[in-house]
Amino acid sequence: MRLEVKPVDFERFLGIASVFWRNNLPASDGDRWIVVEALHHQSRNVLRNLLFANALRRVEPARILVLTGTDEHWYGTIWADFNVEKVERLCEAFHVAEVIDVHALADRFTAAPDGEPPAFDVAGERLVPSGEGPVRWSGITPGKLDASTYASVCRLDLVPRLDPEQREDARYTGRGLRSAAFAGIYETLFRELDTVAFVTSHVDYDPWGLGVEAALRHEVPVVHVQSTGSLKAYTLFPEKVAGEPEGFRAEMTREIGRYFDDHVWANREIIRPSAELVAWRSRSNLGRPSWWRFGASAVCELRTPGERAQFRAYTMERLGLDPALPVVTVFNHAVSDALGTNRESFGDLAGWFEETVRAAPTLPAANWLVLDHPDQDKYDSTGHFASVAEAHASFPNMVFMSSKDLSKNALWSMTDLGLTVRGSVSNELPAFGIPVLQTGWSEWSSCSVSTVVTDRESYWKTLTSFIEALARGESLITAEQVERARLWLWFYRGAADVASLLVPHWDLMPEQTHFRALEINMRSVESDGDPLFSAVRRMWNRREPFLTRFDLTSAEALSEALPADPRG
Repeated sequence: MRLEVKPVDFERFLGIASVFWRNNLPASDGDRWIVVEALHHQSRNVLRNLLFANALRRVEPARILVLTGTDEHWYGTIWADFNVEKVERLCEAFHVAEVIDVHALADRFTAAPDGEPPAFDVAGERLVPSGEGPVRWSGITPGKLDASTYASVCRLDLVPRLDPEQREDARYTGRGLRSAAFAGIYETLFRELDTVAFVTSHVDYDPWGLGVEAALRHEVPVVHVQSTGSLKAYTLFPEKVAGEPEGFRAEMTREIGRYFDDHVWANREIIRPSAELVAWRSRSNLGRPSWWRFGASAVCELRTPGERAQFRAYTMERLGLDPALPVVTVFNHAVSDALGTNRESFGDLAGWFEETVRAAPTLPAANWLVLDHPDQDKYDSTGHFASVAEAHASFPNMVFMSSKDLSKNALWSMTDLGLTVRGSVSNELPAFGIPVLQTGWSEWSSCSVSTVVTDRESYWKTLTSFIEALARGESLITAEQVERARLWLWFYRGAADVASLLVPHWDLMPEQTHFRALEINMRSVESDGDPLFSAVRRMWNRREPFLTRFDLTSAEALSEALPADPRG
């Protein structure tokens, strides 16, 4: 964990936090455990996981086991800093029973001879992996284990894919053994311990994703605490999964879609005024999503079709595009990010992008605006976007641009159809009447805000028919999709974002300020009625898929929580 807080201030915070939790936690001397991940270098992630876990202890009294540590690959590629001792000190203040350096334990697993599983202790209890070798200790299928290794290596090397030679080299083989070690550790923990929940900031890559896989196999609820907003958390309860789990993200997509239809869409008449306000705020990026667009370029000032047409004409001329043709905007992704973690029609994110761009010249009835991901440098060391752009630079109906060089006004005025796999534009664009075609699942893709295709054949067929319809002047989006998208913005930014004095907003930085805000509230504000505790209790007792600010299942409760017109 990276922690840029003055030592004297950190010590003061630890003392205040220890007293606060001593007075706000029930006795938990039994054999039940909440397993908490503290493997990310961001202290905000670690804090949120611990805060959620302690709130859950007030519903399900249990001891906490924290998993921490790092290895040279994460430290060298992505982490800014990581200090295990500071994690241990923080955990002590939050009254954690046990802290395990899971990376150090993984070193023991990889060094252990076949047939000699390395036993380890949790609070004095000896846990012994079963099986005769690393893969057998894991309880995971070889295919899933290799998929996790592959995604992890791509992320660590910042590459969109690996060629066959790279999958045979020593680095990949070594990562495969480490992935098997993580899987074996998690398998042993969730098999041997009476586990209430697995609380994690991430659900992908080998240190996190293999823990999620093991938890799902052993029917342990998985809580995914989000790195945004006040406090957001998605939870997958085992009883909600029918048959073999397809994976956390895919199962959550289904759960969110069901809940959205039952409680958000069904109450749209009550929610509509607030949803309209949130949609208005999102024009200026006053909240999430829109994370890829910030600052002055984030403001969308277009209010009428006439203003849009005027700005469109200006932008089309500036970019040299044919004003008589519709514009299809291709949103490139962070090409090494969380590969294979949800349903997708193409083999990887780069493959979708390459094939889509390659097909563009064969569909000359449209202009093509191709945008990179604004944080591509953090996910790609190969210059993938630039190489694809160079190969297609001669086609007159295509423009390749850095997304940071295009204002929201320009983007909104030009785009007639957005193409993405799972990006946030697939819910934001429809909220303003711009249709989106998705070739993969996102958390909201079961909420009917975009057109989601399930295979490559459907993608090409739908894309071709959409361009033909645009050329005829037909609309590709319905009024219901627009309203659903605006309801999703309201749900994501408001209803599923719990504002608590015990959870500083994600954007409250630097870290010194973040910890100071939490310290003040722990010391000065009574905890009775804090939304953190009530939201976690409501979610857990009702087995709902996420935290909510208030009861969304009751029209009466919604009417009391939401004004008829928040702007009037």
